[in-house]
Amino acid sequence: MKSHAAIVMINNANEILFIKRSMKKKTLPGAWSFPSGTVEEGESVLETTKREVNEELGVDVKIERILAETDLEEFSVKLIFVLCSIKEGHPFIKEPDEIDKIEWMTFQNFFNKFSDEEIGHGLIWLRKNSNIWSYICNENI
Repeated sequence: MKSHAAIVMINNANEILFIKRSMKKKTLPGAWSFPSGTVEEGESVLETTKREVNEELGVDVKIERILAETDLEEFSVKLIFVLCSIKEGHPFIKEPDEIDKIEWMTFQNFFNKFSDEEIGHGLIWLRKNSNIWSYICNENI
């Protein structure tokens, strides 16, 4: 099972950066999710987080903590949710083959706006486990 970083990037307004996956993606095209990436050999999940946000969104981040982990058996992936904040830069779509759209929202607004059919498996799991994320909406990092 491969490890995969799901990047939960928070701003000063306690909003999270969500992405809409490119329609060119083989897995979950057009689904809303987090920026993410597979942990490469010899790389830690935190190194993956920093690399992926720089490659896909052009920002440098500060790692705050690991929020949670879950196994997505259907994809043979261990999904590791990493909470981070922007250290430098402003997110933009740097890789249009990966991302079609980005949007800042609170978790609550996101879950009110999108159904399970519109979001990735990791977010479906988080919707069912609000104890993992609900405090973020009220916490400044």
